[in-house]
Amino acid sequence: MNVPLTRPWTSAREKELLDAVIDSGWWTQGPRVSDFEASIAARLGVKHAVASSNCTTALHLALLLQGVEPGDEVIVPSYTWIATPNVVRMIGAMPVFVDIDLATFNITAEAIGRALTPRTKAIMPVHQFGLPADMEAIAALARRHGLALIEDAACAMGSRYHGRPIGGLGHLACFSFHPRKVLTTGEGGMLVTDDAEKAARARRLINHGASISDVAKHKAGTVEALLAEEFHEVGFNYRMTNLQGALGLAQLERLDEALARRAARAERYSLALSDYPAAVVPRVPAGTEPNWQSYAIRVTSEDPAARNGVATRLLDAGIACRPAYMACHLQPVYQALYPGLRLENTERALREVLILPLYPQMTDAEQDHVLTELGDALKSLPR
Repeated sequence: MNVPLTRPWTSAREKELLDAVIDSGWWTQGPRVSDFEASIAARLGVKHAVASSNCTTALHLALLLQGVEPGDEVIVPSYTWIATPNVVRMIGAMPVFVDIDLATFNITAEAIGRALTPRTKAIMPVHQFGLPADMEAIAALARRHGLALIEDAACAMGSRYHGRPIGGLGHLACFSFHPRKVLTTGEGGMLVTDDAEKAARARRLINHGASISDVAKHKAGTVEALLAEEFHEVGFNYRMTNLQGALGLAQLERLDEALARRAARAERYSLALSDYPAAVVPRVPAGTEPNWQSYAIRVTSEDPAARNGVATRLLDAGIACRPAYMACHLQPVYQALYPGLRLENTERALREVLILPLYPQMTDAEQDHVLTELGDALKSLPR
């Protein structure tokens, strides 16, 4: 039996909405994108949502909107996808890598506080694997020091922190709709904020800096209205297509069911793996509700190659897995900038983390296959 790491969960609804867009002939940025933005804003309880081509472009916009400039510093985790520090470098600023809490894989206010310098302009926490970071403490720190707070919520659509949806806890938040996420449009991203001025500028920047949106131009009834378009700053082509907007609307309709199914599979994993000392299952701090975008365990053993051995056992059995995430500070592009930097917990996570298959339509038989092979591999490890 082959078990994928994830699988997009679709229904006839996606096909229905896609067919309607295809038949309309309006495939580029259009009304389905506007509908998707409005639905996301309502879901998250924020005033504005601006769709983009992916989360990386959304994060790039967020830094620009918060006034991050060359020479500034932005505090980020190293244990994240490379896009997080890359967007900081795209601005010309410098990412400052801090270590994670090994229990949650997230950065903490304490670690951030130790990394502050007079050049610090922003903090960009990542809600790793969909588990919310401690935003109350991080936001308090940002307020005390007058820093911008940008949530890299790429993995966190549907997650909650003390009853509030992730997305409205900082100045801006950015989401990903990549196929590995709980809600997917193939590729795609979303920037959300309560700041009307920043949202308006984001809408201009995603469309080459144009003062008038494609939807507004479509509705224009006069030549004068069409000629009113102006460009006051250099923008980008970061637009989401109407096809993606339709997919997002269909996916959003079943988001609650997807979250419930993911949570049930995660609970089943945690219960079954609790008897294996070598497996450290995810810890969910009080007040946080992850969306279970990924289920990540730590494989602990006196053998430093234990995790890799377990991963090989799963792969040989037809079970997809990911043996780690990434320690960005050890990647050549950043190692050259920060020679000798050591982040103990990040590097330990790099050695120990194993991401297991999880998706809403996963069957008991598929999960049982994972648990059987994983259990046999864990039992063979030296302690």
